[in-house]
Amino acid sequence: MTTYYMLVLLCALAGFAALAISMEKYSRALTGRMLGATRRRYIYWLGWGFLIVALGVGVAGWHWNIGPVLLLGSLTAAGTLLVFIMPWWPLQPKHAARKEKPVSPFPDMRLAKPVRGLLVLSLIALPIWVGFNAWKMSEQAVLREDAIHGQIGPWTFVLAEENQDGPEFVAGHTPIKQFHLRFCEACDSEIRAAYLKIRKPRSLRAAGLAFQGARWTREVAIYIPPAARLADQIWLTVESKSGEVYQQAFDIQRLSPATARFIQEQP
Repeated sequence: MTTYYMLVLLCALAGFAALAISMEKYSRALTGRMLGATRRRYIYWLGWGFLIVALGVGVAGWHWNIGPVLLLGSLTAAGTLLVFIMPWWPLQPKHAARKEKPVSPFPDMRLAKPVRGLLVLSLIALPIWVGFNAWKMSEQAVLREDAIHGQIGPWTFVLAEENQDGPEFVAGHTPIKQFHLRFCEACDSEIRAAYLKIRKPRSLRAAGLAFQGARWTREVAIYIPPAARLADQIWLTVESKSGEVYQQAFDIQRLSPATARFIQEQP
């Protein structure tokens, strides 16, 4: 996953740098000369292109539910880095600027219609693509043969891991595993929240991370503790709107064989 981290960070840094260069205030300081309005406009759209690529890489690496969050972290890091670099940038040694012949301004400073249309189409298509993949991923998870069908309290449910791979590492060395949960359509209106965690929770406050999604398919990414054992099991806690709390345990080997192997391999 380090490759994804670096790609997202580099694309975010390039995007912010391009946006800064496209601004008249910073153009001369960063490039050593004043760029024309047309060139700065192209650089402006190039910057947004880099940011869109960063989002795409984040979604490809961590899916749509975690990718955008980590992208925000990369944008923060890239922005902070630029804040510290830009004040010192003009102090670097400069080469003598060569004389350029004056260029007559273009009558139309806007991008060509085909280029603008392509950019607008890209901005519209990306959210649609992300949403479609999120919907497809949710549908496939709970419809797989390895999904667990059961009943907790008065409600029937289907629980499945998002994919059959092992835990993913985020923020360096933090292993997480994603799961999807679907209640029957009539059950959703009676449920306040559902939680998932490794080890039996001692109270509702310690029930784990809440599934996101108010209706139909919900999802959550849970943390795999370093000292986790297969005997700890994965615990589902469901709270009704009237206050009743129900719990059910699942064998880790049954729910996620890859996670079970990961736990067994830990020292």
